[in-house]
Amino acid sequence: MVSPFDSARSSTFTQMKLTRKWVFVGLFAILAVTFGVHSLQTVFKTASPGLFQSTVPPNGECSAQTQFSHEPWMVPANYLNHDRPTTLGRDNLRNDSHYVTAFPVAGFTNKFIAYMHLIYQGILSNRIPIVPPIIPPGWVPIDAGMIPFGEIFNLTNLRANLRSPVLEWTDVKLLKPNASVQDENIGDDPTLERFGCWSTRKRTSLSPTWVGHAENLLKLDISFTRVPDFAYFNETDQEDFHTKFSSLAALTWPKHPHPSALNRPLMAKSRFGARLPPEDQLACFDLLYFVSTGVKRYEFENRWSPVWNTVGTHLTFSQPLVDITNGYLRRAMKLKENDEIPPIITVHIRRNDFKFHCKEGHEPPCFMPVQKYVEAVKEIQKELKEKRNIDATRIFVSSDETELSFWDDIASFGWTFFNHTAEQTIEKHGEWYPLLIDKVALSSGIGFIGTNPSTFSGMNARRVEDWNNGITKMLNYF
Repeated sequence: MVSPFDSARSSTFTQMKLTRKWVFVGLFAILAVTFGVHSLQTVFKTASPGLFQSTVPPNGECSAQTQFSHEPWMVPANYLNHDRPTTLGRDNLRNDSHYVTAFPVAGFTNKFIAYMHLIYQGILSNRIPIVPPIIPPGWVPIDAGMIPFGEIFNLTNLRANLRSPVLEWTDVKLLKPNASVQDENIGDDPTLERFGCWSTRKRTSLSPTWVGHAENLLKLDISFTRVPDFAYFNETDQEDFHTKFSSLAALTWPKHPHPSALNRPLMAKSRFGARLPPEDQLACFDLLYFVSTGVKRYEFENRWSPVWNTVGTHLTFSQPLVDITNGYLRRAMKLKENDEIPPIITVHIRRNDFKFHCKEGHEPPCFMPVQKYVEAVKEIQKELKEKRNIDATRIFVSSDETELSFWDDIASFGWTFFNHTAEQTIEKHGEWYPLLIDKVALSSGIGFIGTNPSTFSGMNARRVEDWNNGITKMLNYF
């Protein structure tokens, strides 16, 4: 396409005979305008956080480190007082910066969704998100210990794409690596810090969402104040427990919060009796799982979700975790150590707690027939062959089912799965790793079949679509 500058210049030179002097003047003017436009574009690129355009390949950790290593947002210490965690987290927070955090509740995937929301909330409210570790319970025993978010997810890739800082509590505060969520806080502990936070719990609840395990791990003593009515999805429904990102951003805008943030009554004093209002430097919430833009509840389930497309798609898995998982896949498929992993279709069959999801008139256990997954695999295989000429003959399955007869059926189809007992996964890597390795393997497919309404399946479908340009299907029992 010819630029306006080229078009104008061609027309001018065709129609007029200029002296050498005016030729140079004209060329100089064109160069000046061109330079001006380029400079403006550079300014806009610098000013814009580039949130809605991927700049790094999904698994491009090395690329991100090379391309963006000089940028300030790539180094957490640039947004803290020290280049190491401190005994008191508050001592590490810079006076010229504002932060936001929230706490882990429920199972692993629900924690992931809440942390995804936390990071998005930080972007909207002009605050630096501080992400807590993943803590039990949630498909692991209560004594499994914590695992830093950045040990699971590639935060280098995330920061590079957001062009914005993302911190972890392990960057900010010194935490014992073997700390247990069951180690109760002591009131006179010199490392215990008192904060005032917001609660997003529904208005008919007299108490905030319980975050005692996170308080124990992070050595915090938290007072809670309920968010005002305008923060809820339905401002008049006292039973509504969904809130809106924009309202929470207005409520916590640095230095200039919405007037409703001031002088609100205390909802709950802290475990040790403190009665602190929410503070400005570190805004904190008990739970950010039930938050949306205000368009729809549970927006994260939708392909158009702004949170997923801004944050979630860039939360790729860490390279060490990917490397471990690739080793498991090769062994399960009886490949050699350096063999390339062929195109696979991955399947998540959720059964354990779903056995109570029964149609009217049916009695538990109510499971979706495995044959439905078999049919879905054939459909994806056909589509991959017809549209992309890909032969995906390898099928990997992950499930929470423990009955041996179920796995005998899976094996009879020629499908593969991980035997974490034989692999000694827990002994070699820890309690979290059977879950994590299965997650990474499921995200490796060129096709994916999941179980509705599992958030575990739903998030994995998005990963396969975005990272591998894969084909996905979510199967419904009802």
